[in-house]
This record gives sequence, structure tokens and C-alpha cells, in this order.
Amino acid sequence: MKKIAIILLITMFLLLTACTGGKITYVGDSPNVALIIANRGDMGFNDSAVIGLNVSKQDHGTNLTILEHDNKAENFEKVFMEAVNGYNHVVMMSSMMKETLEKHAADYPDVKFLMYDGEVDWSKGGLDNVYCIVYRASEAAYLAGYLAASTTETAKIGFVGGIDNTNIHDFAVGYVEGAKKKNPDIQIYLENAHSFEDIDKGKEIAQSMIDNGVDIIFSAAGSVNLGVLDVLVKNDLPMIGVDTDQYSLFMATGQKDLAEHIITSVTKDIGNSLYQAIENYTTREVITGETKVIGLKENGVSLAKNDHYKNTVPQTIQEEIDALEQEIISGTIVVPSARTLSLDEIQAIFQSVQPK
Repeated sequence: MKKIAIILLITMFLLLTACTGGKITYVGDSPNVALIIANRGDMGFNDSAVIGLNVSKQDHGTNLTILEHDNKAENFEKVFMEAVNGYNHVVMMSSMMKETLEKHAADYPDVKFLMYDGEVDWSKGGLDNVYCIVYRASEAAYLAGYLAASTTETAKIGFVGGIDNTNIHDFAVGYVEGAKKKNPDIQIYLENAHSFEDIDKGKEIAQSMIDNGVDIIFSAAGSVNLGVLDVLVKNDLPMIGVDTDQYSLFMATGQKDLAEHIITSVTKDIGNSLYQAIENYTTREVITGETKVIGLKENGVSLAKNDHYKNTVPQTIQEEIDALEQEIISGTIVVPSARTLSLDEIQAIFQSVQPK
């Protein structure tokens, strides 16, 4: 799928984000797809999935329905049952829906399930109609950490996570390791908002970090990022965005002041991944029963190198990051991943950069 197609559909997407809750349906020819997300309007993870499947609707005539669970446990089964009783393909992200999918997938053998950004526990069995996509986010976050450590003037940088789970840990692990590559003595303030929606909490965390000398923050926390960005803009400090090229999204919505404070983003190619999956559905080339893992080498993750990045980041640093990226792709550098580390190993990495 061409990247430009996503940009052209952002205007359509903005109309969607003006609404919240409930169900949105777009009628095409085939196939019937239900997308289960937390909510629209985060300008990142959820919205990139919506955009990707809207492009699929345009190209393949997909019947697309978007179901939102608002990160509320009481809604997980409700939206799942609505999806399986009307759609032959169900797409969902992992962190909230994993247990529900593992519990019920075998009950609906004629429904094909795609879980992105995580995987089921295959050892439980009964998951032959499930396909998972996992992103090696730590690889792109490594480059972001190197960038943050290269541009900070205080040797103090920040990371804001949403909730305490493997996906967020993976961002943080890569970020820490990349920062240490540039400066072994870097101090990193690592905080979790324990939410993907609490914008005020994002503001509180960001202001606390700034008060302690942090001058750049990587925020991987859903809508919480909006609070972090608000505080950074007021203090004229940069943010590293997440999941999609947030600079481009904010520019597309006319929010230039916010956009120009996003120096880059650690992206997961969610929209393209889902588009490709639906294309496979359309051509009846459906893959299930396995996990696909994609990183920098497979263009599954990236550091956004848009015009703002190129005009803002010193050329020497850009060249260093490009070289590191090639070393990761070639396997010369192997970035640790929270998906293969124990909790003790993850905590040891975090403690190695604890502010003094």
C-alpha cells in the first residue's frame, strides 16, 4: 500500500475521530471485517489501525465495522461477541483482548482472527483460526533513545508509558539501551501513567520530569501522550511520538505548533500490516495458526525521518542513527526485547539509568 494513500485518507479519518463510542460501519463488497480497538482519537496506535483499514475499504470494498471497548474490562466480551456474530474476519490489538480471544476463538471456527501487536499463548490450543503480528518495537526505540541522548542538553531524558505491560516495556528497553549507546551515564526518568486515556496524568508526569531537568520525552501512552505534548509545547521542549508519524498527523490537522514539537516518532507499521492482512483475505490467501514478527529489517517498525526530522536533527546525528539502523538490520547490533527478557532483567536495565 502506498504511504500517500494514508495521508489522503486522513481527512476522512478526522471525521471519524469526531465521534466516540458505539459502532461505525462502512459498507463495501467483501470481506466483512470488525476492528476492535480501545477508542479513536489518540492520534497514534488506534487511529493508525483505523486509517489502514479505511484504505482497505477504498481499495478492496471491505465491509468495515469499528467497535470500541474504551479499555473497560466489562466491554471486552461484549464487543467480541458483537464482532463474531456478524463478521467473518475480526481484527484486534493484543493488550486488552488477548484473554478473551484465547477463551473464545475455538467456539467460532469459521471466523478468522487477527491479533496485532502481540500474540496468544499458542500452548493453550484451539487457536488454529488466529494469526498474530508482533512488532520489534525495541529496535526503533533504540534509535529514538540514541537520538534523545544525542540532543539533550542536561543528560536527563524521559519516558512515559501507558500501562505496565510487555508492549510498553519493549519500547522502554530499546529506548534505554539506545540512550546508553550514546551516553553510558545518561539519566532516564521512566514513568507509567497506568492509563492510556488520562491526559491530565500525562501533564502531571511531564511537568514533574521537566522540573527535574528532563528536556526531551518519549511518550508511548495512547491519549496520555496528548497531555505530555501539551506540557512540552508550553515549555518549548521536544517530544518523541509513537506508533505512527505523529508530526505528520498533527500537521494534517492544522495543529502546526504541536507538530513542530514532535522531533520524530517510533512507528509501528500497523496500518500497512492490517491492509496487507485484509488484502490476503480478499484473495483468499488467509494465514492462521502462527505469529509473524517484524522489525526494522522487514519495515515493520521505523524511526520517522520526515522533513521536520531532517531539518531539526543535526546531520552528524542523522548519519550516526542511519549507521546504527543498518547495524541492527544486519544483525551486528541485537537490541534486547522485553518479549524475551525476564521481569528481573527488564528491571535491571531500567535501574541502570536511574536518576542519581
